Amino acid sequence: MNCHYFNPENDLALAHGTGHYNAPASAVRLATDLSLLPLWFAKNGEIVLTRNHVPCDWQADVLAQLGIAVEWTPFEERIRHQSADDILVPWGWNESLVKEWNKYAKEKISVDTGKLRELSHRRFSITTLKHLESNGLLPTSFTMPQELTTLQEIRQFIESNHHCVLKSPWSCSGKGLRWIDGCWESATEAWCANVLARQHSVVGEVTYEKETDFALEFLCDGKAVSFAGYSLFSADKTGTYRSNHMMSNKLIEKKLCDSIDGKCFLDIAQCLSSFFSQTVAPYYQGYFGVDMMIVREGEKKWIHPCVEVNLRMNMGVCARIITDRYLSPSSVGEFVIWANKSSDGLAQICSDCSRNYPLVIQDGKIRSGFLPLTFVGENARYAATIHVKDAL
Repeated sequence: MNCHYFNPENDLALAHGTGHYNAPASAVRLATDLSLLPLWFAKNGEIVLTRNHVPCDWQADVLAQLGIAVEWTPFEERIRHQSADDILVPWGWNESLVKEWNKYAKEKISVDTGKLRELSHRRFSITTLKHLESNGLLPTSFTMPQELTTLQEIRQFIESNHHCVLKSPWSCSGKGLRWIDGCWESATEAWCANVLARQHSVVGEVTYEKETDFALEFLCDGKAVSFAGYSLFSADKTGTYRSNHMMSNKLIEKKLCDSIDGKCFLDIAQCLSSFFSQTVAPYYQGYFGVDMMIVREGEKKWIHPCVEVNLRMNMGVCARIITDRYLSPSSVGEFVIWANKSSDGLAQICSDCSRNYPLVIQDGKIRSGFLPLTFVGENARYAATIHVKDAL
């Protein structure tokens, strides 16, 4: 029995690098509030392990109309009373999670978390870029990111590339970034010293004029890696993830190809599938993604084919599956992660949107309307929702 578990603190646990990790309160809050999210990409008959109490009749009518037959149960309860055929399917793998599950497991999990930690390091993104370069898939104007291990190296990089971004080796969704627009300063030095002390290096990258954020999503079966679809998403100026556009792969490809030769995407997907089949497949099973962007350089546009490799489930895959599985062919939408300081405010937002944009389901597919994907409980600060429109 596949037991899906949303643990978005995974990258923080990888950065910590031990079998005993306690996530900060903000990460626990996010994980708790969105713990039901796997309901929408799990298969019928599978289980979602939650961190909060979700009423057993939550969205019952909607789930029935969409043909969803997935159960949910508290993580702590299931982990202590596992069935012999329970298979943990987390958002991401780390040593702390494996040890926690194996304390009670009838069948111990065997995952090479050390290797997955290595492949989740931004150093692997640089390795991926070098492979793409060797296959002629990087523009001549591209500047390769550098892994920097001392304050002196970082300062020299900044002084040589005034407009750049510094990244901690393990981070996600726009976290662990410091944008540089000028010269070396004391606040930057303190930030770098802190990252070096904890993670031993900093990755420096030249910044570009970004036009579009997107990703190629992949699926690994443990033997080979295949292309699983496109993700077209929005992030703010700091790189923090905000939302995903919900539209067919064909529509996303058409949108991207308005400015870029479509063959480029095919070539990149094929090159990465082959590369990841050799480097990732022996150690990982499941979905993962590669964030990319279309860059504008004067009148010219080109693809940055590897901003980062996210070796875990991600919001882009979640939006992709929901779109393909539950939206009417004529509909498009937006998948959004809401963050709010007040749970009353968040509940009010969802209530107002549900009233103003009533959900319309026809023939088992969502045609239009607003739908909360996660339970907005009494203390919720985060929610996942979709807003769907009929494009006809």
